[in-house]
Amino acid sequence: MSTSAKTSSRKVNFLRRLDIRFPWLKIAGICLVGAIILIDLLNLTVPAVNDPYDKIKIAPMSYHVRVTKRSPEGKMLVALTFDDGPSIETTPALLDILYEKDVLATFFMLGSKAKNNPELVRRAESEGHIVASHTMYHQNLIRISASALTSDIAESKAVFNDILGHSPTLTRPPYGNFNKTVSSAIDTPLILWSVDTLDWKNKSTEAIMSTALSQVHDGAIILMHDIHPTTVATVPTLIDSLRKSGYEFVTVPELAEARGVNLKNGSAYYNLRP
Repeated sequence: MSTSAKTSSRKVNFLRRLDIRFPWLKIAGICLVGAIILIDLLNLTVPAVNDPYDKIKIAPMSYHVRVTKRSPEGKMLVALTFDDGPSIETTPALLDILYEKDVLATFFMLGSKAKNNPELVRRAESEGHIVASHTMYHQNLIRISASALTSDIAESKAVFNDILGHSPTLTRPPYGNFNKTVSSAIDTPLILWSVDTLDWKNKSTEAIMSTALSQVHDGAIILMHDIHPTTVATVPTLIDSLRKSGYEFVTVPELAEARGVNLKNGSAYYNLRP
């Protein structure tokens, strides 16, 4: 018998012994091959995700994607705005409510909190809301040095750039405080408010509702804070009440567009009346 024939015979005998001692290996092999073929046929392979951001993951597919086109022209309009978040304890519930009510809002987020909750920042933007800046550390900008002001603004921009790939196009100075130095240093429009719900102080639905409804008007920018559970709990009632009165909810940029206002960098806006 030739050398090649002997080698072939040994291989066959080895495989036979292996099959007798470990019959489950054949079954496992057949199942594995079958699974690979089935996955290929059904095209169930998971494509690689090309994440354009370096520091966080792509948002889960469970995040809502809004496709409804709204037409606010000719309606009484108000802009809901939320300061001081995002908060992992309260902001997700608020986003759920806004989605269920089909309302878009403007979130003035702190860079320090956005840095710790990047997925909430991305979720808010992916659902159609405007992510704006409330500076980095909520400092009183008219009480700090010019260098501290510049540093705060630059750090906040860097955080949002890392998370979203772009800087916010709107800023709300903490406490609504600004002067010429602040206006010159912040290269976005300054968005203030005309309706202060005092939700940080009056932590009850009745008080927040009463304050908001007594001040609301067409073109109002409504100030709230998404870090308070009582505020989040009040939002559905406030939305229903204002809608019953004929109001439509828009973001600040949508409100400006509807009113034909070109928001200018460094300029302050308290409301956008007709």
